[in-house]
Amino acid sequence: MKRLLLFISFCFTLFIIYFDLTTGTLPVSHPPATTGEPTVPASQSATAPSAAYKEITMKPGDTLLSIIETEKVGSNQPIETIISDFQSLNEGLKPENMQIGKTYKIPVYK
Repeated sequence: MKRLLLFISFCFTLFIIYFDLTTGTLPVSHPPATTGEPTVPASQSATAPSAAYKEITMKPGDTLLSIIETEKVGSNQPIETIISDFQSLNEGLKPENMQIGKTYKIPVYK
């Protein structure tokens, strides 16, 4: 009986890990829009901060730092700088409150 319970617990744990890695647990707000939009200098918008940014649509598993690493737009920048620039571009939104399917402005560093 103990073996059966242990086996079921093991299978359930594997399923939870699989589900979290493939589907994720973040809420989806709407269908994802197109990604890979060109870099937009902040001088084109009157209300944007003085930093350049790139608009990215969140996908399951994305985080601010993973996007910065894959886009290679934040090399040699401290995490605090990346977070503060992200918050200024996105009206004070904290990176942990990002949602799948929504588009956010990610800072671009030269």
